[in-house]
Amino acid sequence: MNTRNLLVSALVVGLALPAFAQDGFRVGVQVGSMKTTGPATQFGLTQNPSTSSINTLYIDQPTQTPMALDLAWVRGDDEFSLTYFSTKKKGTTSYMDPASPIIFGGIIFSSSSAGLTASNEYKATLIDATWKRTLIKGDAGSFAFSAGLRYSKVTDELNYQQLDAASNPTGIYSHVKGEGTGFGLVSGLHGKVTFSDRMWLTTGFAAALINNTNKTDDYSIATGGPVTTFMNDDSHQSLLQTDAYLRFNMNFVSNFNGYLGYEVRDFNKDAARVSNVYTGVGLPTTSGFGLSGFTLGLSYTF
Repeated sequence: MNTRNLLVSALVVGLALPAFAQDGFRVGVQVGSMKTTGPATQFGLTQNPSTSSINTLYIDQPTQTPMALDLAWVRGDDEFSLTYFSTKKKGTTSYMDPASPIIFGGIIFSSSSAGLTASNEYKATLIDATWKRTLIKGDAGSFAFSAGLRYSKVTDELNYQQLDAASNPTGIYSHVKGEGTGFGLVSGLHGKVTFSDRMWLTTGFAAALINNTNKTDDYSIATGGPVTTFMNDDSHQSLLQTDAYLRFNMNFVSNFNGYLGYEVRDFNKDAARVSNVYTGVGLPTTSGFGLSGFTLGLSYTF
């Protein structure tokens, strides 16, 4: 059973067994419209033949629409939750300029063509099992601490293809993929400001230290030629991820709450990094990514 089906099954079981939710049981869903953050990927240069001026070409960073599912049991000042977060987006950029040579990679690598097309696909899956304890509470708001475990899988995959004047594939094709997978500890601080029974503001910050395993896949193919592998290095590293959020919450009707929020996530810029002997002279490489943008959430409690 895959991760998504497993979590959906858990939500169904939770809804079917409300007797175990002594103080309260919550199921929730969140969607977002978030910009991809991190260094933009360079994949080529153009050089004007008359002025010799050089312009750098980058892949456009796509807007992503991540989804999160939440299952929680609240008992007194304690909350036990299981959260699943997932995002996947592919961005594609093409450049055509037959009059000015377009150089794949850097000037030293110097394989020019009339055009280039490039794509960058980002994926991230996080699963958090968290305990949250309210330390301070009152009519004006509350303050809480959280701790738990996180599973993280982050993938950054790049593809590049040279084009001729008719936009047909020609010359060098390159593919680079980095994937980071690991488990670790996550902890956070959370605050709540209460305006009324139906309106309140929440904010929080969490950090996760992941024991990460990198798997890299990095090669280039010249049309009609063999595959040349530059590096395939699997390694372990400690990886720090951070999450921050600010949400305006409202109670719509009995047991249904919703929020509009802004969220910033950093999966770490080296979460899925590939390096090779050509990186220093402009050959594109992965660098990991993050997200920032607006989110909408809806939850039901009973």
